[in-house]
Order: sequence, then structure tokens, then C-alpha cells
Amino acid sequence: MFNRTNRPLFAAEVPRPGLGWHRTVLLVVLVSAPTLALPGDAEQPLSIDADSGTYDDDPNGTLELSGNVRLRQGTLRVEAAQVKATKRDGKLYGVVATGGKDAPVQFQQQINPGEPLARAHAQTVDYSIAEQRIKLSGEAFLSTGDTEYAGGTIVWDTKENAVDCRDGCRYKDIRPPTN
Repeated sequence: MFNRTNRPLFAAEVPRPGLGWHRTVLLVVLVSAPTLALPGDAEQPLSIDADSGTYDDDPNGTLELSGNVRLRQGTLRVEAAQVKATKRDGKLYGVVATGGKDAPVQFQQQINPGEPLARAHAQTVDYSIAEQRIKLSGEAFLSTGDTEYAGGTIVWDTKENAVDCRDGCRYKDIRPPTN
């Protein structure tokens, strides 16, 4: 099911059988966001599946997806029970993904060429576009390829590549030993 407010559906935006809820709206919203990953990811096809979605076309509107949300684009993979994206002045401002009772949000993406995938999971993943910060809350885990963090809350400043781990933090260096 897909609900839309503030403007009628256009012919090119009508949901088609077999495609789940409509993808074009989310494509426009998400592709306009600055990415923290490989430049080619934003140019890759975007695949989104969800049981339902609502989109508010207002410049300060929201996009809400719920039920088995799966997003794939290039190296990016996100799985969540719910995703809410907010806009300010027509630009994507933030995205909050929430896990279900028994399934946390799963996230993975290659940040730099030649490096391993960054992987994370938590009950809530809050990505602030303006601050280029990802906050993982609730049994949070983050692997950046050479280090792993686990704790109640992990804040990853992707611009500075700095990690602040709180509430029972555990840190592990997983780089191979050098001789």
C-alpha cells in the first residue's frame, strides 16, 4: 500500500503490479542525499521493498516505510522494520530506521574503494545528513573494516571518521598483526 499527500499521482507514478509500493518517489528523495560511500553507489539502480509507505510531497515533508523494509543501491544494504525520512527546504535532512522486536536494523556499505564493507546493526539507526553522523542505539554494533565497536550507543561521525562508543562499549582491533 502506498499513500501520498499534497498532490495527485501522475501517470508515471502509479504503482505497478509486482513492484511493491512505488519506487520513483523514494529514488528522488534518497538520491538527492549526500552519500558517505562510494561515488558509484548513487549511480546504481535503487531497489526498495516495503509492505507499506506514505509520502508527503511538502518541502518539509516525510517519507515513511513500514514492514520488511529492504533498500539496496550499489554496495548499500539496509533492512529494517520501519524507515522515516524527513526533508527540510526540499532536501533530505535525516533518516531514522527502526528494527522489529526480534530483528535489529541491518546496515552495510563500502565507504572507500578497496576497503572492506562497513557493517552495523542496532535497534535504531539515526542518520543526520547535515551533520554526517550516524547514531546507532540499542545493542549497537559497528565494524569499519579494521575495528569493531559494540555497546548501547555508538555515534559515528562519517565526515571525521570518528567513533564515540557509550554504555558498555567494547572495542576490538581486527587488523592482521604486522611483523
